[in-house]
Amino acid sequence: MKVVFSAAEVAPFVKTGGLADVAGSLPPALSAIGCEAIVVLPLYGSIKTDGLKKTAIAIAANMGNSTYQATVYKGRLGSRTSVYFISQHGLYSRPNPYGDQNGDYPDNALRFIFLNLAVLELLRQLKFRPDIIHVNDWHVALVPALLKNLPKADYLYGVRSVLSLHNLAYQGHFPPETMELTGLPASLFTADGVEMYGMLAFLKSGILFADALTAVSPSYAKEILSPELGFGLEKVLGKRKKSLAGILNGIDHDEWNPQKDQLIPAKFSRKDLSGKEKCRAALLKRFGLENDPKKPVIGIVSRLIEQKGFDLVAEVAEEMMKLDFYLVALGTGQPKYEEFFKALQAAHQDRVAVEIGYNNALTHLIEAGADMFLMPSVFEPCGMNQMYSMAYGTPPIVRATGGLKDSVEDWRPATGKGTGFVFDKADAKSLLAAVKRALKTFGKKAEWEKLVENGMAKDFSWKKSAELYLQLYKKVIA
Repeated sequence: MKVVFSAAEVAPFVKTGGLADVAGSLPPALSAIGCEAIVVLPLYGSIKTDGLKKTAIAIAANMGNSTYQATVYKGRLGSRTSVYFISQHGLYSRPNPYGDQNGDYPDNALRFIFLNLAVLELLRQLKFRPDIIHVNDWHVALVPALLKNLPKADYLYGVRSVLSLHNLAYQGHFPPETMELTGLPASLFTADGVEMYGMLAFLKSGILFADALTAVSPSYAKEILSPELGFGLEKVLGKRKKSLAGILNGIDHDEWNPQKDQLIPAKFSRKDLSGKEKCRAALLKRFGLENDPKKPVIGIVSRLIEQKGFDLVAEVAEEMMKLDFYLVALGTGQPKYEEFFKALQAAHQDRVAVEIGYNNALTHLIEAGADMFLMPSVFEPCGMNQMYSMAYGTPPIVRATGGLKDSVEDWRPATGKGTGFVFDKADAKSLLAAVKRALKTFGKKAEWEKLVENGMAKDFSWKKSAELYLQLYKKVIA
């Protein structure tokens, strides 16, 4: 099975969110179960070319009245998966994938239309005819439409496609005049086609033309059929419901494994948690907080945006701070949430520590050193941190939505089953009740130890998810 996997970001080369983790982990997992998988992404200015090989491949793509050219670099993910980087200085040499402090780059339509065209031209140049082209989110969602509109003589005619939906809140809408840059028939620019709100709609295009659709968790696959989480695409998705599957993301257990994590001060396992106590001590010391063993540490690592439920936290912050715990938060995002956490820290300097920004090493330390992890998301297509948390013996407190609902089982002391604390309603009262329940359970040593053990016993590796994707690919090409 030959599979091409394309995304706008791929860890460890470039990352702004969970999409990069998936794109960096799923292709090697597919390679490990017998697929010949390659990955394609842009060569951004932030990606160092040290260790990459410049190939002799030259790519040219016509967009409107102009021809854009690119070179190609090659690298690897693991030992079996080749990665191809599309190098186009004028479009991709900037340090960030999507925008800067002024917002999205104004030429993003041009940048990502070229990426869609370049993916196909690269395959022609490589003489690599895949069974499946697997594209992710809006940035490469024109590929399925381009494939369906190829002439029969084209090398890639008849190649099937799969589109994965990571977050419908981001759809890629651009002015109608950008349609001519794609090379797609103008007749497709209708309400029944690739037009939406008078704009060229990348994600809608992919939903219409992909041979199969996947959402990043079973619950999210159901939720996006509703007006609440369909973001205007629920009717289009409803028409493709039979082609939509939900497959829960996995995590990279080589990177997120407390038994071999090089970024934490002490390693530990389900059978020996002594190292976790050292990580907790190191985390509190890092922020100058006293280490009172009776006070649990609640960790947060997140983009600080409305989706993540921080309005709920702000609403009950005063009541929460009457409870006995430490709060350690890391993240960056909307100014109002950054200011909220900074103000909370200023008012409770002996118990609250906040760092605004992104710090991978600190993320690992928080996962390992916190006693519990808070994810009160209003919606969460999949989420990764709740899985990292369980792997590190840090029971998550989550809302029952998307992948959080699919991966975290509510703790039931009567049966000794469960891996975290789940609340149903997206309201502050329910969040506060879940936090109180977690703190109460922390005070019961035997219960807490069982809860931690349950979470650490879970297997969220990519192997199971990769096998489900392989079954889907076989169904698509059958």
